[in-house]
Amino acid sequence: MPDSAAPSPPNLQDPVTLLLINGTTVEQAESFCVTRGLNPTDAKAIVGEARKRITVAADYARDEQIGVAFMRLNDLYSKSVVAQDYRTALAAQKELSRTLSLYAIPGKAASGDQGGADAQTLRNQLELIAGYLLPLNLIASQYPIEEHARVAAETIRSNQLARL
Repeated sequence: MPDSAAPSPPNLQDPVTLLLINGTTVEQAESFCVTRGLNPTDAKAIVGEARKRITVAADYARDEQIGVAFMRLNDLYSKSVVAQDYRTALAAQKELSRTLSLYAIPGKAASGDQGGADAQTLRNQLELIAGYLLPLNLIASQYPIEEHARVAAETIRSNQLARL
């Protein structure tokens, strides 16, 4: 470890991402970073990375908005359960289920249909992937599994562990 007199900057990636998801403007998020000891250039970089995390790998704005809605609804559900506000928790769960088309009629093609793949098989595969990624604790557990996969892939690439 290199000796350094200056303390390392705080890890603000997760808090900044959550601030942006909760509707904080980019300027407010940058100010948050500056008040936590970062210089404006580093603050812009942290906020830029947080914005990339929100879009995950979105090809268009709809993907980003679905991701934001998913994270907000999960956050609302969690806070409602902690506050024992079960009516709000149920409303958040219903809205999340509707957003994710969980009420679609089985056998009917939905917009998110995976080419006729069995939903239970896909669910099992996702649980298996989560079983590998979540124990790595690369990011906070409230993020969707897609974000865990993105961060894991980025970690592998940045540490040159991939055979590209």
